[in-house]
Parts: sequence; C-alpha cells; structure tokens
Amino acid sequence: MNYLIHDTSRIRRMLFDQEMRPHGVTHMQWTTLAQLSRSKTGAMAQADLAALLGVGKVAVSRMIDRMVANGLVERRPDRDDRRVNLIHPTSKAEGILNRMTEVSRKLNRELLEGLSEEQISAMEHALATIKKNARNLLRSEEVTEEG
Repeated sequence: MNYLIHDTSRIRRMLFDQEMRPHGVTHMQWTTLAQLSRSKTGAMAQADLAALLGVGKVAVSRMIDRMVANGLVERRPDRDDRRVNLIHPTSKAEGILNRMTEVSRKLNRELLEGLSEEQISAMEHALATIKKNARNLLRSEEVTEEG
C-alpha cells in the first residue's frame, strides 16, 4: 500500500507539472503558490514557507528571488517585525492559481473516472485517516527526540 500511495502521488504530480510547464512555473513554485493561497492572510514568512516545503531557508530565498523576478510574488516587510519578509502573491500569480485549480479539477475527474461516489468518499475518508495517523506519529517522534 505504501508504494501505491507514493507512486500514485508521484504520477499525479508529474501530470500536473506537465500541464503547468507552459506557464513557466516549476513544481516548487506552484507548490509555494498553493501554500500562499491556503494561508489565512494570503502571505507567509519565508521561514514558514521553508518549513512547509521541507527545504532550507537559502533554497527558498533563491526560489523567491526568481519568483519576484518573474512577477509572481512580492516581498514585503512584516509590520510587526521588520526583520521578517512576508511573501505575497501578485495578480499574475492569481491567474496561475486559477489555472492550477482548473488543471487540478480536470486531473481529479480523469483519475477518478470509473469510481462510484461511494468509492471516492471511502477513499477520501481512508486517506484522511492515514494522514491524521501519520501526523500523530510524526508529532510523537518529535517529542521522543526532544525528550
């Protein structure tokens, strides 16, 4: 099952990358835009992005430099802490986010073709449970390492 989940995710990501390539957006960049779109404020600190993406601060900084140069995001100082840069998506990024949503919905329809609503619902429930269990295990590992 582990291989099946991982491989399915990898193939879906490859299909998504293929659809987004003509827009000049790399996998890491569209993942960053997706994270920004999920933020309550619409912006995030670079350090928080690095943690969510699972990459180093230097790598995120370089990627953000390229995204700024391409007009996808802006760096703005945090009002509460001027040492912190908040990353904000631009209107150009909003257009790409809209395209990402369209591509994602289309891919989901195609990938779930032939499955009943009940099967899809059961799969979503099972995957949500697996994800919750994995997060709980991760938290308990962090506690064990700290303790």
